[in-house]
Amino acid sequence: MPFTHVIFDLDGTLLDTLEDLARAGNHVCSAHGWPTFPIDAYRYKVGNGMLKLVERFMPAEFAGDGTMFERTLAEFRAYYSAHKEDHTAPYPGVPELLDELRAGGLALAVLTNKDHAAAAPLVERFFGTGRFSLVQGHVAGFDPKPAAPITLHVLEQLGADAASTLYVGDSDVDVATGHNAGLAVAGVTWGFRGRAELEAAGADFLADSPAELARIARGR
Repeated sequence: MPFTHVIFDLDGTLLDTLEDLARAGNHVCSAHGWPTFPIDAYRYKVGNGMLKLVERFMPAEFAGDGTMFERTLAEFRAYYSAHKEDHTAPYPGVPELLDELRAGGLALAVLTNKDHAAAAPLVERFFGTGRFSLVQGHVAGFDPKPAAPITLHVLEQLGADAASTLYVGDSDVDVATGHNAGLAVAGVTWGFRGRAELEAAGADFLADSPAELARIARGR
């Protein structure tokens, strides 16, 4: 069955947000006198939402310290909110990919573990308001990806059939997200994690470029 809908992950798939996320994490670490990390190290800290990201850059000695965690999370959110566009940009070819898919009659959406309050403005800033039928970030009441309920909620809002919907992402979390909801998954190798992780996770398709992803999504 040809795809009628394509749902995209955001960070590492549509937008290269790594440096801004890393700088926000390291800003908080520096403020507390904690060790900081190379930007590339954050490739493996992101992907499961901001709460998990904060947990991963906090020193192990604070594991289980709820008060410190909430303070650190608030500091991270505040700094990232103010600096989330400093170095972030769409991956080359992504805006053209979206326009090609929409011109081909496909409906597009975003489903990300990034807080909705951060995700929605970024999508509007870099992609405008007309390319996506729905943008869904992490909100209270839904477990983050790869848990299925949030993906099923997005499908319901779109009026989409799982059998004709493609999920697109750059990590093993994204592969599990799609498969847990009964979706085919295309892994993009230009993102944070790369081909080996996507292959090991069982992605149904692999795309090395937006042009290749367009062919997959359009069944060519």
